[in-house]
Amino acid sequence: MRLLAWFDREKRQLPWRGTSDPYAIWVSEVMLQQTTVQTVLPRFRPFLRRFPTIRALARASLDDVLAAWSGLGYYARARNLHRAANVVAARHGGRLPPGLAELRALPGVGDYMAQAIAAIAFGARTFPIDANIRRVASRLSASAAAEEILPSLVSARRPGDSVAAIFDLGQTICRPRNPSCGACPVRVSCRAFSLNAVDDYPPRPARKALRPFYRCVAAVVSDDGRVLLRRRARGVLSGMWELPGEEGDSLSSARADFRRSFRTATRRPFALVEQPIAGRIVRVEIYRASARERPGDRWMSPAEIEKSASPSLTKKIVRRISSRAPEA
Repeated sequence: MRLLAWFDREKRQLPWRGTSDPYAIWVSEVMLQQTTVQTVLPRFRPFLRRFPTIRALARASLDDVLAAWSGLGYYARARNLHRAANVVAARHGGRLPPGLAELRALPGVGDYMAQAIAAIAFGARTFPIDANIRRVASRLSASAAAEEILPSLVSARRPGDSVAAIFDLGQTICRPRNPSCGACPVRVSCRAFSLNAVDDYPPRPARKALRPFYRCVAAVVSDDGRVLLRRRARGVLSGMWELPGEEGDSLSSARADFRRSFRTATRRPFALVEQPIAGRIVRVEIYRASARERPGDRWMSPAEIEKSASPSLTKKIVRRISSRAPEA
């Protein structure tokens, strides 16, 4: 099979390949969900060193897991991974179950991830579909329905390698833009290539503009340089440590709520920061302010915040605070 022959020659040397440990394969699939390989590479091995087994992950505190996840984003994945580890430890003796139904029942494990784990870790002949695999299959068949051609691409003898090969092909050659069709091992079978219509597949939905979302946060800094943080109670970043503040879909409402809750030294923000998060562009105004400490709040130094279960946006803001004294 041309695809597997190409994969054997050209496959990328990634730390989660070459292992038969279902736990390590599971962790890699969770990390790679909505995250690039380059972002995952420096974080995969340290995470496994910190939590070498499912039982070790289950025993760990959520704070420790979120701190180890820092920089990967989409922190709901880490919370679900921790919850699922507890389920596996309690119900499956600390071993990841091989069955699709049992895998799908774990928190955070959807259909694609269950099928990918089953194929790569347990040798099941399944057909997981992510964006890379859908793009390759759609171009090969010149169709929007990727499912129809996948059975012919997944080897009964090497299902896990087949899935990895299709994924690598989509990542390195059959890219969304400027694909390297001349280097493609299966171009002779590609209908879109023969029709000179590679860029037409898969059909692209209209791109949605990022919705703006606003936050006003209080930079409450102690005499010894520590910063007041508050644990987020809800949303995709729930459980993470953030600067106290208020937020809303409009800047005026966020500012109004913030001024009712905090006393500021000036009505002008000290700095502005923005970052895309979960389909939104979050715009943050940072104010020098005072706040009434609540039970559960925590004072941390900038160095402690870098190691804490804080989102990258909070760390970026704290670096900005630390780089120069807030203006009065």
